[in-house]
Amino acid sequence: MPESLSQERPVATVVTIQYLRAVAAGLIAFQHAMGIPAFIYYTAHFGTVGVDLFFMISGFIMWTTTRDNIRGPGAFWLARIIRIVPLYWLFTTAYVVAALLTPESFFKLKLDPVHIIKSFLFIPAQHPNLPFAAPVFTLGWTLNYEAFFYLFFGLCLLIASLRVRFVVLAAIFSALVALGAWLQPTGPILSSYLDPIMLEFLSGIILAILAPYLARCGAALGALLFCAGAVWIGVVYGYDIALPRLVSHAIPSIMAVTGALMLEPWAREHQSRVGLLLGDASYSIYLAHPFAQRVFLLAMIHTVGLPNINANVYMFSTFCISILAGVICYLVLERPVLHVGRQLMKRVQPTR
Repeated sequence: MPESLSQERPVATVVTIQYLRAVAAGLIAFQHAMGIPAFIYYTAHFGTVGVDLFFMISGFIMWTTTRDNIRGPGAFWLARIIRIVPLYWLFTTAYVVAALLTPESFFKLKLDPVHIIKSFLFIPAQHPNLPFAAPVFTLGWTLNYEAFFYLFFGLCLLIASLRVRFVVLAAIFSALVALGAWLQPTGPILSSYLDPIMLEFLSGIILAILAPYLARCGAALGALLFCAGAVWIGVVYGYDIALPRLVSHAIPSIMAVTGALMLEPWAREHQSRVGLLLGDASYSIYLAHPFAQRVFLLAMIHTVGLPNINANVYMFSTFCISILAGVICYLVLERPVLHVGRQLMKRVQPTR
């Protein structure tokens, strides 16, 4: 997913943002563990809020990591490509190869070459199997939004004044959402990029600007606000309340990130190595967990049989396996790729 998932931890780590990255990845892995076809009784999709957290964290990280440097769009885009593309392309390729070699392992299967190409290029397209726009490796839909955000954010780095840069970014994303409300587009590209969810990136930027002030508000208020966001989600899904995503997902995500930033001074004094590692591994967890879950499900079906699988045991087990697979992927694949990427960036220094 996104810079929020794959950002190599900088020297001045925002500890609570690292923890939130881990929470977001865990929510999505848990959502998919609960939502497999074998257990369709599960309907409370609160784990999807992890995506909204990721988008806000992405906006936060982008603003924070570019605020005090003079890199132009070229260097910015190269960094994003190195950190996002190789792992995503690897898992997309693995998905296509697995679908071709073992079609019986997939519940629905229809591969379209044009759709696959668009998936690699981060172009939203109608999925051939599903009634919505998504890449061949479906969870890559979030990366389509991320790529679009990076495009405009990188261009805005040409603006030296941070104040003007923010005003331009706010104007761009607000105008996109307003245009979407007016046009009500149905095509995959316009319906994606004119969606109100784009405002979540802007929310992350605003929170990055406010972060120094939020850190002075006290840990108690931060914990209260964070818990309030969790309760918000619990009420919405516990009572099955139908609300627009910006209300059901974005508002509690803003509360969670704001509360986390208030907790930052306390968190810096009580750091968790496990929490920081899971934050670093969040992109790998996001990409690897569907594969780990599918392999585990198929193993369970072939060993104990689908009717004999205990739903609660399965969901707990597959969630733990998902996290473990993501950490292994981070240590074995993502971190070495980032190391090679850093070496490449030392040799290639794009200018404005």
